[in-house]
Amino acid sequence: MIDNIKYLIKQKENRKLEFKEALPSKDKIIKTAIAFSNSYGGHLIIGIDEDDVVKYEEIISNTIYDNCIPHIMPNIYSVRIQKKLLLVVEFYPSSNKPHFIKSLGKLKSTFIRVGSSNRLATFEIIENLEREKRNISFDSVIDFCVEYKEDILDLEVIEKRLNQKIDMAILEKLKFIKKEQNITYLTNLGIWFSKVRRDYFPMIKIECARFKGTSTKVFLDQATFDGDIILSIEETIKFIKKNIKLGATIGEIYREDRWEYPLLALREVIINAVIHRDYSVIGSDIKVAIFDDMIEVTNPGVLIIDKEKLGLGYSELRNPNLGYLFKKLELIEQWGSGYEKIQKELKEYPEIKLEIDDDSTFTQVKFIKKDYSIKNGGVNGGVNGGVNRVYEFIKNNPNLRLPQISQNLNIPKKTLEKQIKKLKDENKIEFRGSPKTGGYVIKG
Repeated sequence: MIDNIKYLIKQKENRKLEFKEALPSKDKIIKTAIAFSNSYGGHLIIGIDEDDVVKYEEIISNTIYDNCIPHIMPNIYSVRIQKKLLLVVEFYPSSNKPHFIKSLGKLKSTFIRVGSSNRLATFEIIENLEREKRNISFDSVIDFCVEYKEDILDLEVIEKRLNQKIDMAILEKLKFIKKEQNITYLTNLGIWFSKVRRDYFPMIKIECARFKGTSTKVFLDQATFDGDIILSIEETIKFIKKNIKLGATIGEIYREDRWEYPLLALREVIINAVIHRDYSVIGSDIKVAIFDDMIEVTNPGVLIIDKEKLGLGYSELRNPNLGYLFKKLELIEQWGSGYEKIQKELKEYPEIKLEIDDDSTFTQVKFIKKDYSIKNGGVNGGVNGGVNRVYEFIKNNPNLRLPQISQNLNIPKKTLEKQIKKLKDENKIEFRGSPKTGGYVIKG
């Protein structure tokens, strides 16, 4: 237990960890308890004095019990580390979600953990939490009552890969259809592979772009793939190959061609984005952005397992039926093997660094050229590629606040805060105006 706390106090605040120097207000305790329980659990670690241990334990446990519904039962204990007494409040991922504030009701007080902050859940997120409670995945439910007809599904690609005709029995096994009151409807998964998918899920698409330099200012190439989900993956790979370099290296015997980025790893990331994206988020799509210094793949939905467990064989599917279909089509091999394959291929690309940002309501995977900023000098002689993008965006879009910049660039808030701090420390940008109406501008 003590070793685990020693490890935690060396970390930065994140979606499963929060530090407080003193006892937080009751309002903050309640929100944190609800957010951790509705998400993936976590630790609230508070610095305390010896005389306050029993009193603080009682305040915290009573505050949570009296105000949170369904009830939340954290594990509360104290530890002494390096002469500092810490009160640890450990929350577990709940099987009885959504939790909310008893006096305010579900819609007004269901909180979730996003990055290192507690946020009010949207109606769609509350629905997701309700489904989790019933162990029902979004891809298996009937949301739109689209009645199954013989020609409504678009199964050409699937039938070709399976090398067989798909009948009603197979459709039911694949969870494409479900019967209710003697009527056969398409599940959400069925709609994704139907001819009417754009009517109900217009954002099931992959937006690809090749930008000039390291900012989003100038497009060199762009494409939208919104047809069959499986074909969209292959079309995305073709787009990437068209927009990155193919070089040559000398092997032990033969001269061999080598792409500047690991294509197999990129393909795994794109497949993962398709399988694990949160399809209940209607207004967002998957984005693939190619810059001079990196490629980033962004998809709606936070990681559902800890980053530290990626590549270690852990597996948890947000869309299990879509995952089952991809396994049957041999697009994936076994659960939890994707990031292991990515890491294996990256060993052949020591000049490329993999970064994963999950501090917001989306997940972003970046393949970054380690030495790009050294070779190219960055902005004003030394800003790295990610910060370079922020600098260029502020230069061309002055007087925007941090949330607006985050939304426009698809950069998680925590990542953006670090990049903004770097630019401010280097005296390149400043905030002008009031906190509510002002924004960041280039200094000078």
